Amino acid sequence: MVKVVDTFTVKAKPEDVWSIVSNMSKVISCFPNVQKFETLSDGSAMVAFRVDISGAEDRSLKSYLTRITGKMNVKYTSLNPPESLKVNAKGSVAGSNVFVNLSVKLSALSDGSTQVFYDVEADVGILAKLFSIGLIQKIVESNASAFIQNFRKMLEKG
Repeated sequence: MVKVVDTFTVKAKPEDVWSIVSNMSKVISCFPNVQKFETLSDGSAMVAFRVDISGAEDRSLKSYLTRITGKMNVKYTSLNPPESLKVNAKGSVAGSNVFVNLSVKLSALSDGSTQVFYDVEADVGILAKLFSIGLIQKIVESNASAFIQNFRKMLEKG
């Protein structure tokens, strides 16, 4: 199991942040290496992506891993505007079943900005045995960091 819990602050009101986090296509566009995104009839989304392991220490492993792709079905399981939401994703990465649960909480700050708390839990299945859990943790953290940067840029554009 991989777990990442963190907070960050954005210079925007909770309502403005909510308008992005509750819009699946906007959220998906903030993730790095998305190759395809399709909204399904039930409101969920099918997302195909490439796994970026540019931080891997083992160069022989790095060349192999740059070709890994994944496909996930992503859906909101709880929406409590403009305070919190939960997302569930199920799919596969490199042929291994992967399950991800995400919780997000928004809090208004006195200066008009918003604190965003997120908690990600990922069951990466057999990938935990094929690759080190440390490498998988780094990949998840790197993607979270890239997402936050892109999310901030989207909010700044308005």
